[in-house]
Amino acid sequence: MNRTITILSTLLVTLVSAWQLHADTAQEAVDKFVANSTLRYASVGVTVIDLDSAKTIASYRPEQANITASTMKTVVSSAALGMLGPHFRFETPVYLDGTVEDGHFKGNIVIRGTGDPTLGSVFLPCQANIVDEIVAALRARGITWVEGAVIGDDSLYAYPFFDEAWDVGDLAYGYGTAVHGLSYHDNLVTVGYTLDSRGRVSQSSFTPDVPGMKVVSRCRGSRGRNAITPYLNYSVPALVLTGETTGKSYKDTYANPIPAPMLEDSVERALLRATDIRYTPDIEASEGTQASTRTLLVVHKSPELTEIITSLLDRSDNMFAHALLRAIGTREWEVKDQEHMPSNLDAIGVAAVKRWLEQQGVSAESLFMRDGSGLARANKAPVNFFGDLLTMMAHRRFDGVRLCDLMPKAAGRAGNTLKSNPLSDLIVLKSGSMRHVQCYVGYYPAEEPHYAFAVLVNNFTCSQAGIREQIGTFLCNLFEGK
Repeated sequence: MNRTITILSTLLVTLVSAWQLHADTAQEAVDKFVANSTLRYASVGVTVIDLDSAKTIASYRPEQANITASTMKTVVSSAALGMLGPHFRFETPVYLDGTVEDGHFKGNIVIRGTGDPTLGSVFLPCQANIVDEIVAALRARGITWVEGAVIGDDSLYAYPFFDEAWDVGDLAYGYGTAVHGLSYHDNLVTVGYTLDSRGRVSQSSFTPDVPGMKVVSRCRGSRGRNAITPYLNYSVPALVLTGETTGKSYKDTYANPIPAPMLEDSVERALLRATDIRYTPDIEASEGTQASTRTLLVVHKSPELTEIITSLLDRSDNMFAHALLRAIGTREWEVKDQEHMPSNLDAIGVAAVKRWLEQQGVSAESLFMRDGSGLARANKAPVNFFGDLLTMMAHRRFDGVRLCDLMPKAAGRAGNTLKSNPLSDLIVLKSGSMRHVQCYVGYYPAEEPHYAFAVLVNNFTCSQAGIREQIGTFLCNLFEGK
């Protein structure tokens, strides 16, 4: 009996010692990382979770709230999976608002926006093309003559189409595109323009075409300096240029403040190209038509939510992510059966996300969430929040889908040391970066995660590439041999 007790005691001591060694090794990796001199003035949070036991095995300042950047996308993606379901699709109905007689349709083709961010997306090329669907549906109805206008109904969301916490300086750029009720072509447009020596616009072009959009220059002429800063003016609407120029040509991709006219123009061009459909643009053709004459032509369906989330996490798409938050907010508002969508829809979406998290057993008290993308610097959270979120999502499947299944592999996202290490294909993570902010949250190993981690670093003194390299090295040290 005593021998049996002795053997069991020895085994218990061995197991405890092995656990302590394991925990100490993880903590040593954390301690080595945070001791770097470039983090002397930084706000740093680190947590490492053993998912099998749901225990924290290493941490550093786990309760300190830091700016999250794009790691916030894991929050809205998790909530969307749970609240909307992995097979959710946005549906955009297209109506014929007028009359059809002997193949002659007289009236408007109305495209009613429902918040789908993927319409015409260049990042999801395999999805059905709404323009082609409209033309095909007209043919299927036997319509050979369209006399009227194409109307894009962008009335779902109230202005502003962007979150008010976003920096105005971000709104003109491709990463700062707003979320409209009717979005199209990723709400992006390539703008080419030429400024003369006085800073005046001598030529401009838009690809695809955006009827009604302008380029306005407030630049000064300069003998030797070219420094242009763009802004969006939604009221004109226009791309407004400020700064100095010697007089030269520029070309870049910017946010499109009016995607509905771009879609309208794309449909009209497709009708004009069609050899079997005559198109006569006439904006007054349907005046006096009654609501009873409106009939459904076709319903465009987006890719499933899992494909949308996979794309937005991989590319860190702010517009896609914030569109999911608005879809969650819209769902909450529709349950209340209200007539008009409120201007504080983003706040409604955030409140709904927090309620869902609490229902899953994840405290949202420490989550400071303003948008779905992380573009607002007001988004903050401590690493222990992400630890709880990732732990919960590691043990939850939504119709067989887990968050880790949709997250990208580390690959080249965290420095060259990790990129050249076999671990880069075994770690899935979401990165987030902005000026003086670099963050990562993720899982290891990718297929069947045993660990979750979160690293949030604000106010480091090295370069962005430098802090990525340090975090990548830390992840190698943390998971090497495990």
